[in-house]
Amino acid sequence: MTGSPLRRRRRGRAGALLALLVLAPAGGAETAPAPRTVALPGGESLAFRWVPPGSGWRGSEAGEAGRDADEGPRHRVMLSRGFHLGVHEVTQAQWTAVMGRNPAVFRHGPEAPRRPVESVSWDDCQAFIARLAALGVGRFRLPTEAEWEHAARAGSVGRFPWGDDPGGTTTHRHAWANSRSLAVTHPVGGKPPNAWGFHDLHGNVWEWCADWYGPYAAEDQTDPTGPATGRERVFRGGSWFDFPPSLRSANRHRHPPDGRYAAIGLRLVWEPEARP
Repeated sequence: MTGSPLRRRRRGRAGALLALLVLAPAGGAETAPAPRTVALPGGESLAFRWVPPGSGWRGSEAGEAGRDADEGPRHRVMLSRGFHLGVHEVTQAQWTAVMGRNPAVFRHGPEAPRRPVESVSWDDCQAFIARLAALGVGRFRLPTEAEWEHAARAGSVGRFPWGDDPGGTTTHRHAWANSRSLAVTHPVGGKPPNAWGFHDLHGNVWEWCADWYGPYAAEDQTDPTGPATGRERVFRGGSWFDFPPSLRSANRHRHPPDGRYAAIGLRLVWEPEARP
């Protein structure tokens, strides 16, 4: 797994405070569900955008620079349904509003509330999701690995959605990575969004996915969800700690679901009660 020492290291109810705000684009007929904002206690909110269904490549070709063996075989994936994905990684302020505590290592200073939460295990994420579910405005979950890569690529096919960037210089204009990150996380949304409007899918913090880790199948797949069981969960996207090759769209890592690391956070999928 490219360039990451991470692999070597191993309440109160808030239902009454929750509101759902629908932000519709101005004018014209909608071709996809409008962006949505789910309000949280304390004035915080979670913003979501629509990821369209479609078919694309998952994994990397054998000759891709920085490739790891578990990124292949490259294969086609069809996602038969679109989904609402968080525009940003979950922030420290959002996590604290729901859970009542902030577990992040980088929780000091005026920028901390807008930095992504980290030092949360996959299991911690499930507890966060359960609290959100109790608010009664739909289902929240982690994206599948296939959904994550589909959203991160945003129709691109190369190493990064902004190009192959063989020297690693362009990546720093689009993502927080070592060594330009200054060894800390940064407020979400500070780098340009990808073509579908999502920030920080590459860099800042890794993002837990729903799947157990396992090898890819060679054949084309529809709506894959990973192995039925396993020992480690997948996380994607690279972080402040990692050099540009680890931020490639195809790169994948894994850790046990109870592990907490200062470079891993989360991004959510939201499903309304009545799916479009």
